[in-house]
Amino acid sequence: MFATRIAKYARHAASFMLHFAHGGLLVAGLIVTLFVASRIANHGVQGLSLGSFTGESAAVAAVDEVEPELMQVVEASSASAKLSPDLQRVKMYIAKRYQVSAVAVEPLIASAQQTGRSVGVDPLLLVAVMAIESRFNPFAESPMGAQGLMQVIPKWHPDKVDVKSDRSAMFDPDTNIRVGALVLKEYIQSTGSVERALQQYSGSSDPAAPYASKVMAVKAALAQAARSGGRFVGA
Repeated sequence: MFATRIAKYARHAASFMLHFAHGGLLVAGLIVTLFVASRIANHGVQGLSLGSFTGESAAVAAVDEVEPELMQVVEASSASAKLSPDLQRVKMYIAKRYQVSAVAVEPLIASAQQTGRSVGVDPLLLVAVMAIESRFNPFAESPMGAQGLMQVIPKWHPDKVDVKSDRSAMFDPDTNIRVGALVLKEYIQSTGSVERALQQYSGSSDPAAPYASKVMAVKAALAQAARSGGRFVGA
């Protein structure tokens, strides 16, 4: 069980690292990470003997052993990175407005695009919530226990995420965006209004609270950026 959890964590870390990988060193690190995870999962801690990491044959074995999983991660990453032209422009706007790497933010927007379409929530609304809640930091955590990109509080949504078996679930960008989207959809359906849903999402019962207007202002700026070629348009 312990070995399985280590292997799972290493694979998650490798997948996240690949989103931001540039150059051979990070790819090499990805291979090593997956190799270590595979050795532990298949052979236990004993699989990490010194002989596992020495010699040309070991290097070849490492690539052979992780190749199927590496290819799955690469293929999934490539598929998720296909943004629509509008969201490509939004990506460039976000990079300028929030001073974040366009490469780093692209998989987050791609996840919002895919999740929004599948769940039935405007992807720009999801991106706007991320901007307000975490400024695109997938590891953000508030004193109240809100976690990840969309600052989801896991204990309030046990029907949508099982954090008992994986305490780090909300720090996975795809999982966090999916849960946040499901929460927003539920609130939109129950309140009949995006603005009221946003107020509920923020935990405020005051209709005059500024949270919803802030999110909608960011969403409007993102929509304008999508139409204007990604130029910085304020907000």
